[in-house]
Amino acid sequence: MTDSSSFDPARFVNATRARSTAAAMSRRSLLRGLSAGGLTVAGAAALSACGVKGHSTGAAGGAKIGLAGKDLSDQDKTLLWANWPAYIDVDDKNPNVHPTLDAFEKQSGVKVTYKEVINDNNDWYTHIDPSLSKGVFIGYDLMVVSDYMLPKYRANNYIQELDLANIPNHKNILPDVMKAPEDPGRRFSTPWAYGYTTIAYNKNLVHEPITSIAEVFTRPDLHGKVSLFSEMEDTMALALLATGHDPSNFTGAQFNQALDYVRKAKDAGQFRAFTGNDYLSDFQQGNTAVTMAYSGDVAQLGKPELTTVDLPKEGMLSWSDNMIIPNYARHKKNAELLMNYYLEPMVAAVLDDYIDYIPVVTGAVAELKKLDHTAASTPLIVPTAQMRAKARGFMAVSLAQLDDYTSRFQQVTGQ
Repeated sequence: MTDSSSFDPARFVNATRARSTAAAMSRRSLLRGLSAGGLTVAGAAALSACGVKGHSTGAAGGAKIGLAGKDLSDQDKTLLWANWPAYIDVDDKNPNVHPTLDAFEKQSGVKVTYKEVINDNNDWYTHIDPSLSKGVFIGYDLMVVSDYMLPKYRANNYIQELDLANIPNHKNILPDVMKAPEDPGRRFSTPWAYGYTTIAYNKNLVHEPITSIAEVFTRPDLHGKVSLFSEMEDTMALALLATGHDPSNFTGAQFNQALDYVRKAKDAGQFRAFTGNDYLSDFQQGNTAVTMAYSGDVAQLGKPELTTVDLPKEGMLSWSDNMIIPNYARHKKNAELLMNYYLEPMVAAVLDDYIDYIPVVTGAVAELKKLDHTAASTPLIVPTAQMRAKARGFMAVSLAQLDDYTSRFQQVTGQ
């Protein structure tokens, strides 16, 4: 286990949540907006050209445990890491310095080359697929991708099973996060960031509080004032919940029912728009009175008239971005040591306080309370037990299903 005795979170209190807000919001909006979760029609064609087949995915991959390269970790204390822009803590005096990462380097002796080179999930997959399909090292030992992408990597046996002997802090992952449908038991991934998709509304424009997802689809006073996400998983998860189904375990017939629910509301004029990363701009300007929202986003705006429904009656969608090790990585053990480090409660608290997402490590909330009382008292950063119990991930589906679901959803939304 990495020694965290020299890690002083007090150093990073000045890296305030207020200063990190713009980066955190723009990064998450970029991720979920540009990626347009799942395969778009164009994305499906691009991945098909790179050898992706519509076969079974997910944890039921049987013997698919990835393909190892020669691990040089013991003699070469380096690590090559690909991540998204604005997705790690930054020193307030030098934007090129990442305090938690610097502390890891000092404690472990591993020199990390950290590159913000991922800007779109599907583009990144298309970029590295030719190398992985030929058995070639992609140039990175570690990368961060969204939950819905994990079955795609698993389907082609492109990521390696983790050696938990190098990640003793794996046991610290919270039980509900450990049960992620795209990687039950977290055998191939560790969470980097975790959040919820819920509902927010403008109290100046909506005079009766919203307490359920179904109201967004049906209330007459919200007619023409609602913005939903253009990403299939987010919007369909809420539609599934509104129709009484579980987005983490649904049938094709239930998906069809939920899609028809969206179609009828759209045809009736209930929705103003299906939006991507511009949803907050429309919401702030009052162009929409109600919007789907990612946990923490609206509270970070600091506008009292804009409020988030912390827990809609039906529940909400949970999602995660995840650290994974690609095939042929040359420093797999070093990558696992870094995964272990970020699963330490104190380190996790510092990271989550900066990037404004939900702690997924046992003990991190207690550390966050010491570090930032405001963050620790915000339900969409530190959820209640009831919120955690009613949050559901999106079910892992085959690539063929994902392509089909996304295509039909886009036909309904006109995206």
